[in-house]
Formats: sequence, C-alpha cells, structure tokens
Amino acid sequence: MESRQRLLPRLFIDVILPSTIAALALVLALCLQQTHTMGERAEASVTLRLERLAGELGNSFTASPQDTLDRALRDGQIDQLQRVELHRPDGSLWSSGQALPRGGTTYRSELHGTGVPASWLSMEVDTRPLRLAQGLVWLLGGLCAAGILVLAWLARVTLRHHVLEPLAHVQDALHEMVNARHPAIDDTPVGPEFSDIRHALERLSELLEEQRRDWSTMQQENAVEALDRLRQSQAATRSKSQFIALVSHHFRQPLQALELFAAGVDSGSEEERQLLFQQMRTSIAAMTRLLDALLEISRLDAGVIAVKPTGFSAAELFMRDRTSLNHEAARHHVTLIWRGSHHELHGDADVAASLLYQLASNAIINSPDGRVLIAARRRGQAVRIEVRDNGPGIAVIHQQRIFEEFVQLQAGESERRGGYGLGLAIAERLARLLGTRIGLRSEPGRGSAFWFELPRMPVMERNSTPRKHTSPAWRRAS
Repeated sequence: MESRQRLLPRLFIDVILPSTIAALALVLALCLQQTHTMGERAEASVTLRLERLAGELGNSFTASPQDTLDRALRDGQIDQLQRVELHRPDGSLWSSGQALPRGGTTYRSELHGTGVPASWLSMEVDTRPLRLAQGLVWLLGGLCAAGILVLAWLARVTLRHHVLEPLAHVQDALHEMVNARHPAIDDTPVGPEFSDIRHALERLSELLEEQRRDWSTMQQENAVEALDRLRQSQAATRSKSQFIALVSHHFRQPLQALELFAAGVDSGSEEERQLLFQQMRTSIAAMTRLLDALLEISRLDAGVIAVKPTGFSAAELFMRDRTSLNHEAARHHVTLIWRGSHHELHGDADVAASLLYQLASNAIINSPDGRVLIAARRRGQAVRIEVRDNGPGIAVIHQQRIFEEFVQLQAGESERRGGYGLGLAIAERLARLLGTRIGLRSEPGRGSAFWFELPRMPVMERNSTPRKHTSPAWRRAS
C-alpha cells in the first residue's frame, strides 16, 4: 500500500507537472509578448504622427499654426489623441483639444530652425484603452492558466481512479496467485486495457489451478514410476551381481586350470598335439580376455573405480602404452604417428591412459595397412586428445550404436581380427568416469576421428617419482 501511495506523486511529478509548467510558461510568454507588442505599436503610431506634424509646422513664426494643429486633431489617424500644443521661443502657446485630468501620456518633439531658438511640439494621448486591452490580455492569460491547473488536477484524479486503482487490483490478484491462492478479481468497470488484463488474470488463474492439479497428479505418477524403476534397478543389480559372481567363480577358475593343463601337455613331441593344444590355449586366452572385459565393464557401471586427479603431461600419457600400441600397429602394418606431447593435463592419468589405449587400439584394428594419428591439441582451457585413422569410416546412423556392448560393424572382418565389440563400450564408460565425453567425426570411406578433452593445467606440481603403471588385461578384448 505504501508503494502505491508513493506511485501517484511520482507519476504526477514525472508526467503531469512538467506538462503543466510548460503550458503555464507558454501562456506567460504569450501574454508578455502580446502586451509588449501592443505598447510598441501604439508608441510607434504616436511617434510617427508627431514627426509628421513637426515636419509640417517647421520653425516659422510668420504663419499661424492653429489650422495645422486643428487638422492634426481631426484627421483620425490617432483615435486617442486628445490635445496638441506648440510652444514657441517667444513664449506664445498654440493648442488644440482638451487636456485629460489623468490617464494620458504626453509625447514631445523639438522643432529646430535656422538661426532661431527651438520650438516644442507636444501631443497628449489617452492610454486608457491601451491599458484596458493589455489588461484583457492578462485576464485571458490568467483564465488559460487556471484552466491548465484545473486540467492538471483532473489528470491527477483520472490517473488515480483509472490507472492506479486498477493497477492495485492487478497487483493484489498477482500476489494471491504467487501465494497459491485463488485471486478475487474486481468487477468495477475500467478501461479496455485493464479489462483485457483482467480477462488475462482470470485465464491465468484458471491455468494455474489446472497446472496445480496436473502437477499433483504428475507427482503421484512420477513417485509410483520412480519406485517401480528403483525396484527394477535393484533387481537388475542383484541379478547382474549374481551373474558376475557365478561367472567369476565357476568359469574363470576352470579356464585358468585348462590353460595350465594345456601348458603342461604342450611340452609333448607330437606336432599335431602341439598344434591342438596351442589352439586350446588361444581359445582359452580369448575367453579369459572376454571375461576380464565383462568384469571391467561391471566395475565401471558399479562405480567402484575411484578417480584421483593429478597433473601430468601429454608425453607421459603417450608413453604409458606406446610400446604396446607400437607392437599392435606393427602386427596390423599400421603407421603410428604421435604429436603434441608438450601439453600439460589434469585428471586421472591411469583412466586417461586406458581411454586413449581403447581409442588407439580400435583405430589400429580398423585401419590395416593404414595410418593412425594420436595428437594433443589445445582447445581454450582444455586439451583435446584425438585419434584419427584412414579406415573405412562409420555411417551417421551407426555412430551411436558402436558405443554399445557387442556391437560390431562388418562382423566377419572383426571376427578375423579377434574383436568382441567391447573396446568402445569400455572407452565410453571411462570417459564418463573422467567427467568428459567421446567425440566422433566420421564419413564412410574417409576415416574416423575420435577425441576426448581434459582440463589444461598451466602450473602444476609434478610427482618426483613416476607412478607404476600396469595395463589391465581387458585392453586386448576390444
């Protein structure tokens, strides 16, 4: 309420009062100009006539000036001329007309002759009509000023009744709606503008009420749905944990035992038996790698891997698995190129190295007899680790599916390479663990580019001793 009481004087001062002052100043200026113009015109007329009459009379003492004076009084050029007098140097006085007791103004002019003293000519003019006309101008100006003040007062009243009071009702209605209450809409007739606002408030109140009902219903439905999802998630987690536990206990140990048995029998002399057992060891090793990869995916999904951010350089990141990647590139006849090792990074070096290994290994496998570029480039406050290959490329419709488990494109060729479609799935989880994401740009026939970004650390403390790094077994399962 206090804000509304202050709003009316502020609007009056900011809107109405400047216009009122401007209108009053304009009326005053017009009155001053009109009265001044009327006085100048009257004075100019009398002065002109006085000069003309002085020119007619001259300064002669022989002719009688009475006829000239009488004619000047009767000629009608100056309606307010009441008396004309001529004072000569010899003391004689010639005059025409009657003198006014008051309300007149006398104008004088000196008549100069040659070799004789000067004479004086005077005119007495009645200025009461002039003052009456000027007074009428000021009276009309005062009436205009009074009208302007009345209009200003009416504007203030109109502003209060037709703007501020409807605005106050709108404010009350909005306050009620903000406090989740149904507003009381005032039915007092107002202008069309506030009538539209009133209808909008009524519609807004109805929409808010509908939204409250829908929100309440949606909250109940979401609560039920969330409870169902939680139950399903818990059931899936228990099932997955049981599956992993069973596989780990009942599957991995026999495989390791078989691998030991195959290694013992491998020392035989028969060539066929050695070839057979070698195939057994290869199959068992492949199954072991697959199991290790599944277990690692389970660990990543369960969130049991702790991230320990530290400062490290791109050179340290590249050196972690450089030897292993070079051997793998040599097996596939791939040229491996490294660039940008001077950049400094911040994050978990082990997880970042595992992620880079998965992307680089995937590029090498899919680019036989080709070339793979591993580079670090600065992007603002981050450093982008990028892996490019000149392989067959990936169509747009398949670029999301390749991050799913067991998804392989060109399955026959992938099987010959020994892949299971788990490398990019593991890489995608490692990227989430680092707080980043894997970017992909690829076109069929033009190769692929995978990348992820890590924060850039201009100043960091380097560990005095390098950390021991062991490559997980599941890296070869992609």
